[in-house]
Amino acid sequence: MSALLWLVLVTAPPPPPPQVVVIATARGETSVPVATERGTAAVAAPRLGPPLGLTLALDGSRVTVGLSGVVFVFQLGAPFVRAGGVVYGLVGEPYVARDTVFLPLHWLADCVPRALGGRYRWEAASGGDAGRLVELPVASPVAAAAPPGAASAPPSPPALAPTPPLAPGPATPNPMTGLRLRHAVVIDPGHGGVDPGNPGRYFPGRLVEKDITLAVGRLLRAELVRRGIGASLTRSTDTLIDLTDRGAFCKADCDLFVSIHVNAMPEGRRADRVSGVETYFLSDAKTEDQQRVAQMENEAIRFETGTSTAATGPLGFILRDLQLNEYLRESAQLAQLVQDSAARIHPGGDRGVQQAAFMVLTTARRPAILVETGFATNRTDGAFLASSLGQHKIASAIADGIVAYLLEFERKLTIAAPARGR
Repeated sequence: MSALLWLVLVTAPPPPPPQVVVIATARGETSVPVATERGTAAVAAPRLGPPLGLTLALDGSRVTVGLSGVVFVFQLGAPFVRAGGVVYGLVGEPYVARDTVFLPLHWLADCVPRALGGRYRWEAASGGDAGRLVELPVASPVAAAAPPGAASAPPSPPALAPTPPLAPGPATPNPMTGLRLRHAVVIDPGHGGVDPGNPGRYFPGRLVEKDITLAVGRLLRAELVRRGIGASLTRSTDTLIDLTDRGAFCKADCDLFVSIHVNAMPEGRRADRVSGVETYFLSDAKTEDQQRVAQMENEAIRFETGTSTAATGPLGFILRDLQLNEYLRESAQLAQLVQDSAARIHPGGDRGVQQAAFMVLTTARRPAILVETGFATNRTDGAFLASSLGQHKIASAIADGIVAYLLEFERKLTIAAPARGR
């Protein structure tokens, strides 16, 4: 090496740090700023939510991130991340600054493509970019079976799967669930925005019902997606949605509606003794306790200031009556399967399947249930629901119940198909 070339190399200024990382999905491209304040490149986790559907939960020093059905667990200040049973080393550490969680860019560039093989590809930097994370299209079994030379349709963006056809057909079973059809579930995290829900006597810090329901709802969505079931949320942020508009999310492109709530007992000597999980379907309440729970949840209507899009008057009555009669049996079965699954992991015990007139269930055009995940007025239930482990357990248990119901649904379709062919 010549002395002149060596002098140029050692005296040349270092290249400027990358300014942005580009997230490229079927919905378009998003530029996310790159921070280097801690010496290594990092990105603000909330910025990744809209383009990737990423979910985030911070519990002390533990950061839990959900992406495409995979859960990543970080510890603040530690250069490692765990996904499933695999631990990945990181260049840089997750940290919190300005009330925002920052994740190492190395996680996005290296760990995500490795942990979600076939879903994302990392492309090296160009210009002032740090690089590009590209979402890859998911191959359709129909497209794969097309004859050579046939034109293939462009990949569709991720969305709710359509309602299954009347007959299952010869589709290959999902190796994780055994399901053969595509399904879609609408998840409704209760309350939100100016409606906090119940205050959570035994929740730590300033947590209230709306925080717990959103955390469980996000985890349930990630768990269903991991199992190959389409899932969407009525709210993914701290916002208020009218009660009658929530069920309306579940119409044509939806199989099931699941509303998530936290129970509470009124003030009294027994307030902190009652515990456990219970699951409701829409029907007339038969006990005072069922009426109490429905009234407590329906009181959220006092926070609503907008105009609901749900039908009212005689038309609304007819639609609600049709929904109640058409899906009563299916909703009861779904409630029983979800309740059985949740009760097995719940420290507060099994309070069984209940029925009551919940407004949030009246506009769903499919089988619909409401899960009271525990009592905020009970010390054991409150600690369970406020913990990351407890939220994961209840979300996984609800998902197990949903899968059990969908398997039974497909079995019924298989039995009914030959009868229709006669």
